[in-house]
Amino acid sequence: MHRRAARLFRSAFVVITLGLFALPAAALPPLDAVYADEGRHVTIDVSRGADRRVDYAALVHYGPWDDRNYRLTAEDIALLAPNEAELRAPIPAFFRVALRRANPELRRNPDVRYPLSAYNAFRQNFGGYLVDGTYYRRAYRRGDRYFIDLQTPAPEPAAPSGPTTDALSGETRVTNPNGAAESAIAISPVDTNLVIAGSNGPNCGQKMHWSTDGGATWNQVTLPLGGDCCDPTVEWSSDGQFAYTATLGQCFFFCQLWFYRSDDGGRTWTSLETVTPGDPRREISTNADREFMHVDQSPDSPYKDRIYITYHENNVMQLARSSDFGNTWTVVPFSGSSENRGIAGDIATDRLGKLYYIWPSFNSNTIRLQVSTNGGASFGPVSVIASTNASFSFPIPAMNAREVSVYVAADADLTTGPWGGSIYAAWTDSTAPTVGDPSANHARIQVAYTRDGGSTWQITTPHETADVLTVDRFQPFLAVGSDGTVHVIFHDTRRSADRSASDLYYSFSTDGAQTWSAPRRITAEISPDILDGFEYGDYNGLDIVMSNLMAIYTDNRSEDGTPGDSVDVYAAGIEPGGTGSGGAGRIPGAKDVPGDPLVLDKSGADIVLTWSPACGAGTDYAVYEGVLGDPASATPRQCSTGGATTTTLTPGGGQQFYLVVAETAGNEGSYGQDSTGAERAPSAGACLPQSIGACP
Repeated sequence: MHRRAARLFRSAFVVITLGLFALPAAALPPLDAVYADEGRHVTIDVSRGADRRVDYAALVHYGPWDDRNYRLTAEDIALLAPNEAELRAPIPAFFRVALRRANPELRRNPDVRYPLSAYNAFRQNFGGYLVDGTYYRRAYRRGDRYFIDLQTPAPEPAAPSGPTTDALSGETRVTNPNGAAESAIAISPVDTNLVIAGSNGPNCGQKMHWSTDGGATWNQVTLPLGGDCCDPTVEWSSDGQFAYTATLGQCFFFCQLWFYRSDDGGRTWTSLETVTPGDPRREISTNADREFMHVDQSPDSPYKDRIYITYHENNVMQLARSSDFGNTWTVVPFSGSSENRGIAGDIATDRLGKLYYIWPSFNSNTIRLQVSTNGGASFGPVSVIASTNASFSFPIPAMNAREVSVYVAADADLTTGPWGGSIYAAWTDSTAPTVGDPSANHARIQVAYTRDGGSTWQITTPHETADVLTVDRFQPFLAVGSDGTVHVIFHDTRRSADRSASDLYYSFSTDGAQTWSAPRRITAEISPDILDGFEYGDYNGLDIVMSNLMAIYTDNRSEDGTPGDSVDVYAAGIEPGGTGSGGAGRIPGAKDVPGDPLVLDKSGADIVLTWSPACGAGTDYAVYEGVLGDPASATPRQCSTGGATTTTLTPGGGQQFYLVVAETAGNEGSYGQDSTGAERAPSAGACLPQSIGACP
């Protein structure tokens, strides 16, 4: 008997009915009251149920309470899986039953997980959690069950109020009104002023956004024909003529997968009507979830401009491909064996068009790969990139209801540089096997890279590791620039003592993901934890074209300064790190650099360092300390002075020297030159990668 299910017994005389326990129609002994909310205001009254054999109060172990659960019968409950209580998703029992009844492959199957779109479909079609005639949209998990937040009833759906351009400290709020999460972004490959994005909401359905000024301002439009739901993904053709998007649509118990094309930069999405008048979309699947799109844009690929979409049907991974700019599609299904079942994959293609299909498989706790050398017509055998501690999703304080999904973001280095041909994949994992208590789980980001076409992989971490038990990182997205720099964004809770709030952080690597820059905070305001089924959604987005790097992400800050919160999508332009973004200069006093040199003064037991502004590029400074006579011993004392040209330190023991290095655009400049004029090597523990810029 399952230990968690054992807690659902009501008496010694029971009948087991597939994952939930039911009683005969005889008189029922009294129960301790079970409540829909943690404040104990609304009791779950079993006498309201349609079937005296069902323990309705026990349904809170499956999902948030909803009064429509009272309609369930023992025969309905029999459709649920034996491990239903372990399938953590913020959807109530009645909707779980309906999903399984509508989809025979889900019935009683313990090896599948509910689609990530299930909550979106529930909220879109059923309005929220119904409790005593009022709808609520906020629920959270505490211990082994969910609770409804009854403090904030769901508002009446608001009509869209048009585009918004209220930028906040370098960030731009893309969506308006509140109520949007899960987003994707793509910059035109031929004109970086043109940007498209998609978001799940506001209100019901997928919204599309377009910008003609590099993302500074946005316009919002809807997809034609209606019925769209969620999970946006966006891309461009290599010449910028077409913009693409896909969405889940007609969602109820399961969703269709629809594809749209725009020939005017995202203003309208009716381009396919030039081929099929009156029909602007293509229906790819009638039972899909968590799609993501990739376009092969390599000029050297024989499959240039082929469009690929990854998605799953009942956790069996699928590939759809089009070679005629989205007009017609061919679908290739993958293995449905238990160890291969997954969700939330991604696709990358290398410079010669080789296709890498990467996905997380939750039954085997692995990140898996299949490779195609013929444009997705067929694939080689399944191989394993890495094992994971987490499976499918797991709760953390910032995501205790929706939970953090284990999904993959992938990209390829299309350059001929030193790391050209590398394939990269990023995902969230836990530091140890997960448990139901959010505070006991710890989320981190992992990045895998291969240099040999997927035969072998190495794993690195793009953030600090000493604090993994006090800081959670989740929802990464990865992109590779035209100079080979690898860029990663992720949510990071370091500014939240209880790990319930987060900021968006950015890290990069210039050596093929072997080492990473110190993560840099992108958001100006911390995003609080909220009691909403979206929380942070399931994923963010990132794209780079030339030196234009742009992130899109879910943010829950309160824009009006009140204690309330909201769910919105923001975009932020990021100054990219790496050699392609220009180097930092030199500190005056170095060889051939005029100006006042670095000066050291005493202040009690401390020392005060003062220097002149950098020659050339330099907006910040790093300070190093080392053993006198050993330049290679320099170690960081400060990786940033906030732009100040003075700092006070308590010196280390012994005879020490001090060195100040200019920083700009995520790079360090010169460490000075030796007597021969050669540049001194950077510190082994350098704060940032080195790229030396010229002085005027």
